[in-house]
Amino acid sequence: MGGIASFESIDCGIFLLRRRPEGRQRTGRLRRVEGIVSSLTESLRQVMAVEGVRAAAVIGIATGMVVRSAGEQGTDFAAAAASMADEARTVRAVLGPGRPGGSLDEISLVTEGRLHVSKVLDSRLGEGLLLFVDLDRTRANIALASLRVGQLAPAVLA
Repeated sequence: MGGIASFESIDCGIFLLRRRPEGRQRTGRLRRVEGIVSSLTESLRQVMAVEGVRAAAVIGIATGMVVRSAGEQGTDFAAAAASMADEARTVRAVLGPGRPGGSLDEISLVTEGRLHVSKVLDSRLGEGLLLFVDLDRTRANIALASLRVGQLAPAVLA
């Protein structure tokens, strides 16, 4: 790293990069943040390997903001991701706490050219996080994509 604390691209968030004197060790907090960023990056790379995936992102349900993303995001990617976060909030409001049927697990959206699969990752902190996956409908099978994304989702926040 050559004396600079740096991170790979992050779609939202501000990080102050400071020069660290040569030979000085990273703090535990910085190592944890670097570990989280690299873990998210690796998890999204695995999601990108699913047949037909165009792009994938981790989204804050409360804000609809993209926390981390990978792949080819079109001009409407951020809007689509925010829309799925809105949908998750709406479904949670309708289900309410303690309703039969359990909590929200996945949202799937099918359009003429696209498939969107969104898995709820964590609802302990605030509204939680959503794994949003944009797939090419001509190259993906919704059932297989949903199954594979569901298998990969637990590792995203591990």
